[in-house]
Amino acid sequence: MSHVELVTLLKDHPFTKGFPEEKVNALASIASLSRFTAGQKIFEENDVHRKLYLIVYGMVALYFYVPGRGEFRFETLGPGEVLGWSSLVPPYRKTAGATVVENTLAISFDSEKILRMIEEDKSFGCEIYKKIVEIVGDRLKAARLRLLDVYGKAEVKPE
Repeated sequence: MSHVELVTLLKDHPFTKGFPEEKVNALASIASLSRFTAGQKIFEENDVHRKLYLIVYGMVALYFYVPGRGEFRFETLGPGEVLGWSSLVPPYRKTAGATVVENTLAISFDSEKILRMIEEDKSFGCEIYKKIVEIVGDRLKAARLRLLDVYGKAEVKPE
């Protein structure tokens, strides 16, 4: 895929909305495409995996293990979403596992290259981390809601 085509895919992705054109071009210069097939595991919970993915199409399930119950799927990501945010946050261990539900195409980045960009331009880094914090908050909410669905609402004790 050409640089111009990667720039176009990046401009269309919600993660890069609001980024200056020169930053989108810089991201495109360090990006590549990754294709995953249904059933493929991208990474496991607690893996050190130094890739960040912007999903173009397809679906990826996020899960973690619950002792005594096994794999617990708490969210499914699709087009326009981000996979692998923890690759930008030390110690770079995955907080969940990821399995491909439908054939998926993603723009992928080596996290070390993004981290160098962040180090060189702190204000751009701040914009990236604002988006990462938003993603983390959304994932926590999704996991919590899914757990409530499965295990029921906790009874509120009167004060």
